[in-house]
This record gives sequence, structure tokens and C-alpha cells, in this order.
Amino acid sequence: MPDYTHVLEILEEIRQLAATPEVDAKINAAQQELGLLDAEASEPSKVIPPSGQAPGFEIFGGVETTRFPDCCAIGNADYYSCSGTLIAPTVVVTARHCDEGITRVFLKGGSISDLATGEEIPVVAEYAHPEVDLRALVLAYPSTVTPCHVAQGPEVYAPARVVLAGFGTIDADGEVGYGTKREVEVELTSLDCSAPGDFLEYGCKEGIELVAGHRGLGLDSCNGDSGGPLYIPAPYTE
Repeated sequence: MPDYTHVLEILEEIRQLAATPEVDAKINAAQQELGLLDAEASEPSKVIPPSGQAPGFEIFGGVETTRFPDCCAIGNADYYSCSGTLIAPTVVVTARHCDEGITRVFLKGGSISDLATGEEIPVVAEYAHPEVDLRALVLAYPSTVTPCHVAQGPEVYAPARVVLAGFGTIDADGEVGYGTKREVEVELTSLDCSAPGDFLEYGCKEGIELVAGHRGLGLDSCNGDSGGPLYIPAPYTE
């Protein structure tokens, strides 16, 4: 996957050397374009099914899991390629760039190679957000799985660590191992991309996106985890 960090640093240096409204506008436009290219580069591909690698060769330090029945695989009539989260009995959210003719979701089970262990439910409608990487799927009938609670208001805080889950791949090239549910724990780096320097360092959207993990950590999500959940612990109360 391309890394635009060095390019973004150069653009910021140019901004500091020639701080004019015209230069600022052009740099902002270039940064936005790099963000779009980065999103396109992470779009799902037709990945290879699980191939029985030894334990420990999961998504960058993660492990296979039977937890999180609301975390689901997203697919079309031919294959699964993304992840999603059940947030209401008939509603799943996933990433907008997961758009390869979605027709079904697989909930509850731990592997798409054993569909009998979970629920496979058809998708009857979908709605893509016009601005952010978000897509809502409407299921043909309610799932028996308890929907994931979406943190709101005072529940949204910055814990030290969070858990990522998904059915994504397990190799750096993002081609091998899709279809088994895995989880990985990482630190929360930025809650809302609003601190000075967050955009430049992480390429996130200010006030919209959070950042989990960091370069060189060896713990991360991978291709096919797009749209999957990020779990935070319940906030501590007296």
C-alpha cells in the first residue's frame, strides 16, 4: 500500500515557506487528493480464502476469536470481501468503499468456510454516506444476534486501548487469509483527529475520524477488515 507521509511533510514545509492564501488552497487540495488515493488503495480485492497458517500469523499480532457476534463478513453472490457491524436487528454498517455489489452478510459465526455456525442474511437495500466512508445495509429480516451498542454522548471518551475485529486478511500484501474472524488490541492514538499535527501525521479527517495504533507497532487491521467494529471499554463511573 502506498505511503504518502513523506509527501505530506514536504507539502507542509512548502506551506511554511510560502504562507499565502493561494498556496494554502493548493496544498489543501493536494492533501485531500492524497487522502482519496490512500482510500482507493485500501479498497477490498478478491482475496484468497483461509489457508491454514500456523497460529500467531493472524492480522498483525491479533488472534482468532469467537467473541463479537455482531462483527460480520460482507459479500456478494460470489464471495465475501469486507467486514461490518450489526447496529440494529436489520441494519449493518460497513465502509462505503466496500461496494462490490453487496447482497449478503454473515453474522455470529467465526469463519465463512463454515456458514452453518452463523447466520447468512440477504441484503435488500443499502445507503452510502455522501461524504464519509460509511455504508448502511438493510437486512431482509432481523438477526438473532444482539446488535452492537454505538457509543454516544458522554460514552465517547479516549480509552488507552481499543479492540479491532474483522474477517480480514493476515499478510502484509492483503491477499491471504480472508474469512476468519480475528481481533487485535491496540492503543487509541487520536479520538477525533483534532490535535495539532494529527492530520499531517495520520492523514485523518479532522473532527470525523479516530486513529488507532501507529506505524511499527506490529498490531493492526488489514484488507478485508474495512467496515468492521472498533470496541471501546465502558467508561469508568463512580
